Amino acid sequence: MSGRSARFPLGAKVTFEALADDPYPIFRELRRAEPVTWAPELGMWMLTRRDDIVAVLADWERFTTDSPESTIRDIFGSHMLTTDGDEQIRYKRRFIGPFRRGRLEENLLGTVRGVLDDLMGELDGEARGDGGRADLRARIARPLSVRSICRVLGLPDGDGPRLLAWYDHFAAALENFAGDPAVRATGKKAAGEFRDYVTPFLRGDLEVPDGSMIAALRSEEDPYRPGHHVARSGGDPLSETEMVANLLLVLFGGIETTESMIGNAFWAVLSHPEVAERLAAETSGGTRADGGLLSGVIEESMRWEPAVQSCMRWATRDVEIRGVPVARGEIVHCMLGAANRDPAHFADPDRFDPERPNARDHLAFGAGRHFCLGASLARIEAEQALTRVFGGLPGLRLDPDRPARPFGHEFRTPPTVWVRWGRPRPDRRLLPA
Repeated sequence: MSGRSARFPLGAKVTFEALADDPYPIFRELRRAEPVTWAPELGMWMLTRRDDIVAVLADWERFTTDSPESTIRDIFGSHMLTTDGDEQIRYKRRFIGPFRRGRLEENLLGTVRGVLDDLMGELDGEARGDGGRADLRARIARPLSVRSICRVLGLPDGDGPRLLAWYDHFAAALENFAGDPAVRATGKKAAGEFRDYVTPFLRGDLEVPDGSMIAALRSEEDPYRPGHHVARSGGDPLSETEMVANLLLVLFGGIETTESMIGNAFWAVLSHPEVAERLAAETSGGTRADGGLLSGVIEESMRWEPAVQSCMRWATRDVEIRGVPVARGEIVHCMLGAANRDPAHFADPDRFDPERPNARDHLAFGAGRHFCLGASLARIEAEQALTRVFGGLPGLRLDPDRPARPFGHEFRTPPTVWVRWGRPRPDRRLLPA
């Protein structure tokens, strides 16, 4: 056994497989005995206490995302998530405008509601006399997230299937910590195909809607000063390569964050029937009750089962965390799922409690300068989706014939969320002979 493995015996037992299956018992033991640990299979340091993770994510000068070893940089190129300092601010400044809550509500809320009208209409049309059956991830969460991010970017709704095919390759490549060359090559090929696809929109050869992200990039409008050119506001216009790299990130995050977050929220609520019943009562008819349970459900589901489980940072110098030496260039894996269940901050953290007063303290969207750009977008879509689904599908419950639960060590969500609604069928085994 190596010196590090001897010093960190719990970390030596951590595997990708175990983290993908159920990381929370592992996090509990690590927080207790090895809050800073070395995991040989991951080739990284792991942090599991919330205060350590918040401190690292806030300290971009000592713990950076800017590394040539980054899988997301390798696939997408240099963008706002793989840079720090002035360069990261320059990128984020150009993309933040369309993601502001007010702008989203103005430009996107009608689209989200219209998409849900269509999706719910399809489910209603397929239901039979005793109710219906569907996979909410495939039928609600995924199409809603794709069509919404298309609207934000300014891309045609009909191109969603093509974007989804690329997205699946991106997700596999970004989780490719084992360095499989075939997975990497497929991810890079998909990124190249997206570049070829989006370039005509950026160059003005294809039209995009006013108010979309690509329209703003094309006009070089300053998102902080609408109607003003970036250069006149003291900014530096982005190159086409920089635009494409950041659009790749926004596309991936816009699908991954929202689809998985909504899927996890459906699963979390339906796994607690008493919460599902209350939420259905408060959203009856597809409208949200003021002061109701919805916001708490969404925030608590992100705390309890975050879709993105970790953030990676590279040490820019030799440092110590809780007295543990971390060498320059080594990776520090900030386990967001562990931080969200830290009992030092969240009482009874393994319990799903939509009325938890500090649920919004979760780190599901990260922290510091790299806080998720699409947080407001994800919340708006989740609010609308849960309102319409729980308020519009009476008797909604998990389908016992097709069980599933969240899975994944980096991106964590149930592969399916099969449900039934309407009047339950009688159990023929209980009928008299």
